[in-house]
Amino acid sequence: MRPKSESSKPAAAAAAAAAAPAETVAVFAHTSLDAHRIALEALTRGDAIARRLPRGYGPLRDQLSRALQSAYLQTGEGAAKSGAERRVRLSSARAEAGEAAAALEAVVALGLGSRSEAHAVIVLLSRLCATLTGLCKKAGG
Repeated sequence: MRPKSESSKPAAAAAAAAAAPAETVAVFAHTSLDAHRIALEALTRGDAIARRLPRGYGPLRDQLSRALQSAYLQTGEGAAKSGAERRVRLSSARAEAGEAAAALEAVVALGLGSRSEAHAVIVLLSRLCATLTGLCKKAGG
């Protein structure tokens, strides 16, 4: 049986690691990409719009949320790949960003959300597409 002070060391280390800011751990490829930061901001701001859509618009809400999540996640996945696989993932992320922008345009056209909020997210998604296009070209496509 271990003394109490030894058994609490792993717990203390885990607590210290949990308290450390996430920005200090930059071991993943996606954390260094501007595309990742843009996609994350688009995800959080776009999801806020999706959550406020009224009853009866569940399919639009779901499609918007899924496209935003997919653009973000595929950007992260693409960052960790190389060559053709990287190009495929980043191109897919770009397509999802376009789909999210179309869903936001629908939100505005149907009078379901703020034009200025939706436009701000669409601008982010446009920046994301441009950034992803550059990354795809660097990956050879």
